Amino acid sequence: MEFYYTAPTNIQKKKEEDGKVKDNGSENSIPKRTREEQRRRDTMQAYGVIFGVLIAIMAVTLYMVFMKKDVRTAETVQNTSAADSIAEADDSTDSQIGGTGSDEKSDSSESENESVSEPDDESMPEYDGKEPPRMNKDKHKLEVIDGRTYIDGLLIVNKTYSLPSNYAPGILPEAQEAFDKMSNDSWGDGIGLYICSGFRSYDEQKSLYDGYASERGVEEADRVSSRAGHSEHQSGLGMDVNTTDFSFEGTPEAKWLEKHCAEYGFIIRFPKGKESVTGYAYEPWHIRYVGEQAAKEIMEKGICLEEYLGVTSDYRYSNDQPMA
Repeated sequence: MEFYYTAPTNIQKKKEEDGKVKDNGSENSIPKRTREEQRRRDTMQAYGVIFGVLIAIMAVTLYMVFMKKDVRTAETVQNTSAADSIAEADDSTDSQIGGTGSDEKSDSSESENESVSEPDDESMPEYDGKEPPRMNKDKHKLEVIDGRTYIDGLLIVNKTYSLPSNYAPGILPEAQEAFDKMSNDSWGDGIGLYICSGFRSYDEQKSLYDGYASERGVEEADRVSSRAGHSEHQSGLGMDVNTTDFSFEGTPEAKWLEKHCAEYGFIIRFPKGKESVTGYAYEPWHIRYVGEQAAKEIMEKGICLEEYLGVTSDYRYSNDQPMA
């Protein structure tokens, strides 16, 4: 019996080579378990990338929320009834410019606001009915110009010294310019300051005070508001910052204002502990422009404007002026 060997043809060789490539390189040549494990690894890697991106986004968000200082947005001025919460701060003095009336309504439920006692009469000369008594009369120069009283060149407006009913300068340019500079600089420290109550005319003040007095009585009205003609808001030099609510006390804005206002020529007009001298309750929001030199001296010494000028603030000595 004869055996014949038949050599593989080129076509058969090509098929065999193709089969080998397929066996070595195709997905079908990889065991099923290995393919599933590879897919799981790929899926986990994708999830890891997504999770990492989410963590980065959350970290940036938390930084913006907790690390960036919160700048208060402007509060709306409360124009509701006089009895609610506008604490009126008044009065007075200015560096040859004109005082502003700051009458604000205060919340009588606040325990912080001490009752206002009358000035110590023993330190004052007897009232002769002509000129209000003054401390250190020889040391401070008094001058009356068109019904406005200046002590050492500073306009004084308080319970003793009034303004003519037709005096209406608006916010004086020097006071506005100084406030704008202070407000711009405060933003650098993350503090927002704005004027919520500036100039008030004689008639506006009268309406405000009368409404307040009718609701809470004259005694309470005199403690937190000014009678017409005695408000610093009318002078063009006084203004209320951000709010006239006692919740302003202790806020970052109130602390910044008290610490830095003198650098721009302002003082806290009715400071805490001086109620019996100024005649008004403590108002951390009410500032008065007096010029940088006077402001720094007043704030550094911890005194009020009445003490600085040696004058009273008492309606018993009021020098209400007729029309100028």
